Amino acid sequence: MGSMLVLHPYVVPNATQEGRHGLVKGAYIGCYLAAKLIENEILLNLGATNMKKILPVAVLSALAGVNGAQAVHLNPDGLGEVLLYPYYTVEGSQDTYIQVVNTTMHTKAVKVRFREALNSQEVLDFNLYLSPYDHWSAVITRGDTDAAVIITADNSCTVPNALSDGNAISFRNTDYLTDSQNGLDRTREGYVEMIDMGVVGNAAVADPTRQYSTFATHVQPAGVPASCAGLQAAWNAGGYWSTTDQRDAVTAAIGGLYGYEVIIDSPEGTAGATSAVALDDFDGNTALHFPPGTSSPGLGDSAGPASVINGTSIWTGTGLSVASGLGNGAIDTVTAVLSRRSIVNDFILEPSLNAGTDWTVVWPTRFEYIMNPVAATALTPAHFVAKPPFVTGWNPATSKACEPIDIVYYNREELGVTPDEVDFSPAPPGDTFELCAEANVLTFDSSDVLEASSRGLRTNLEMADSHPNGWLSMSFNPGATYTRAITLQQSLLSGQPLEGQYVHFVGLPTIGFAFFQYQNGTSADGVLRNYAAMVRHKATRSIWSDNASSVQP
Repeated sequence: MGSMLVLHPYVVPNATQEGRHGLVKGAYIGCYLAAKLIENEILLNLGATNMKKILPVAVLSALAGVNGAQAVHLNPDGLGEVLLYPYYTVEGSQDTYIQVVNTTMHTKAVKVRFREALNSQEVLDFNLYLSPYDHWSAVITRGDTDAAVIITADNSCTVPNALSDGNAISFRNTDYLTDSQNGLDRTREGYVEMIDMGVVGNAAVADPTRQYSTFATHVQPAGVPASCAGLQAAWNAGGYWSTTDQRDAVTAAIGGLYGYEVIIDSPEGTAGATSAVALDDFDGNTALHFPPGTSSPGLGDSAGPASVINGTSIWTGTGLSVASGLGNGAIDTVTAVLSRRSIVNDFILEPSLNAGTDWTVVWPTRFEYIMNPVAATALTPAHFVAKPPFVTGWNPATSKACEPIDIVYYNREELGVTPDEVDFSPAPPGDTFELCAEANVLTFDSSDVLEASSRGLRTNLEMADSHPNGWLSMSFNPGATYTRAITLQQSLLSGQPLEGQYVHFVGLPTIGFAFFQYQNGTSADGVLRNYAAMVRHKATRSIWSDNASSVQP
């Protein structure tokens, strides 16, 4: 398939704090693929016959479907209906750039939501309307107050229009005012959700106020949408979407979105980029078009089962288990898809390069499991408890909920170390290694290359002198049992229907990356010789079934 190189204007803040909001027209080269042929193939173990056949990934949904429904799954090709950007930060002198691309010929409505790092509380959301083949970019930076702000020079329509009109929009702390950590500074770190809410068309009637796709479509050659004001009017009081039918001329999502983020530190002269995690077949053939400024749709609004490729098997949950109180609604399907028993990645601390490493460890569905209220009694005050796979409920008094982890790391000559001390800030009680935020930053030997805050998401790991470079494995739910798993009713394991059986996903729903930074000083001609890179985590899964013939990993 052919591709076309295009230049896209980029929003770049000035390096100085004073000019941080200055918009400079730059250019990044992007590659737009008009169409993409899925050529990857996977090996499926057909169980009963012990016969192996090669099937294209494109048949995954057909195999996993129940009554024609498609199954939520990770798309290894990076295209999907849901995009998860693992971490944003504006701490120190850093800014975070986010990009999303509509690779389809259809107009799309996309929910854009920013969640803070401690407990995934929403700090901003809006609706984004993408023209066919559209590209949207924005920068998250520091505002004049403690809060993060978002700015864009992109023409694509947002509702409210204030953002696409060029205004800096401040993040809010409304949803966590009762927590001990309740300042606007808490908005400066977090992660990003984007959810494809559906394909936007024009109303069948000749009503000039309901030509939604026309409003969003860019008019060439200027590349400006026909009427962003028309889209906002549809949501305003008395507008058709606000009063009559929010799905008017909107049909189910078809995917085809991809995204990436770039963390740039202008004074340090570094930048690192990583792709957004893509989930496909999320909406179950139902449009999820909701008003801007609302909590819907969210990751718990998936209408399909979960489908996970693990080695040579496809595991598919066709319904949610309510046995032993484990059923948590549709959020379990996304949690299962993102479930990881452990993650692995490199660390680089090479003294000759002044190298440093930070990891981000993000659990994007955790808040759905740790905010279960328990009424006050004569002996216990009101509090929150957790449901599996998480073990600790949210504590507003400390603004944290800690999860146990295990760590082992190796140098590049196979020497392994199991650490006996991790420096937590602040230190949690007990001897168990724990991470206590929704979006955690693990820094190695106090590298602090991401300049993570001291609000409770930063954890330091002091490394052995024998390990300047190597790799680390972090395991979740150490000592996990049945009760620490989420449970889905299973329809397909290795090609065998197992109706009435249950499949268990042990671990935690995890995304994230390693951030490496190298500092080589300044060249003779005054050029900074600093470098950075972001590498997504690799992972293992632990999935098992109640079926007698299955073996728990």
